Amino acid sequence: MKPWTVSIGLNSNKKEDLLLYDAKRFFDGYLVIKRSFFNSLSKTINTSKNYNVGRGIECVISPTKELWSLNPWILLIIKDNEKKKSFWFLIKREKDLSGLLIALGPKEFADYNKNNSDAKREIIRILNYINTYLNKFNCAILLPKYLS
Repeated sequence: MKPWTVSIGLNSNKKEDLLLYDAKRFFDGYLVIKRSFFNSLSKTINTSKNYNVGRGIECVISPTKELWSLNPWILLIIKDNEKKKSFWFLIKREKDLSGLLIALGPKEFADYNKNNSDAKREIIRILNYINTYLNKFNCAILLPKYLS
């Protein structure tokens, strides 16, 4: 699996690198996420105390070691409160305000989907659930630090 490296810095002193794994292989290309998902997510953020937004993406490096930091990224870090599972989604926003699911993590989640014939359906279901079942998840939405 091809890793993407995302450097996160939530405070000025500490930086952490997350490894997410390229999602292209799960969808025979990158999964397109409709604009309506982001509109619903915005409403969810405004109505749930479990969802937080912050600027924390400092650097994004592709599997080929190219620097992709100046793209409109969104990193969703989701924790299922019932099953105690985490899901990470690196999404690149497009000019038409849709998005492409570029990478996912952590490694256990990527490994599970690597061997799962229903990976696409399950990933789409998780993305839909975070807008529907607000109390089931804690969600951190991280944006690039360069945004003003």
